[in-house]
Amino acid sequence: MQRLTMPEGSPAQAAFVMDGDYMEPYLRAGQIVTVTWTLPGIGDCGIFRYQGRALVRQYCEDSFGTAYLFVLNRARRELDVTVPADEELLCLGRLELGKTPPLPLD
Repeated sequence: MQRLTMPEGSPAQAAFVMDGDYMEPYLRAGQIVTVTWTLPGIGDCGIFRYQGRALVRQYCEDSFGTAYLFVLNRARRELDVTVPADEELLCLGRLELGKTPPLPLD
């Protein structure tokens, strides 16, 4: 297993190696991504646990409490997840990207 270290001066508490193309062009397979133990705001990306799966997605929520977990690579939009307000969604941390990607318009 590859040991990951935090960049000097980073506020991150954890890091992981990104897999797959579903978060491109912002995150690429093999890229080291840092995480803080804070909740994401609307448009932030995070790591979530939903129905037994860990998901790296962009977060959004509507006024009814429904959460939307978007992939950033819109060619893979079939991987988007909608979480009804009455179902459990656990946030494991917010990704440190340096900027917030725009929410999808589709």
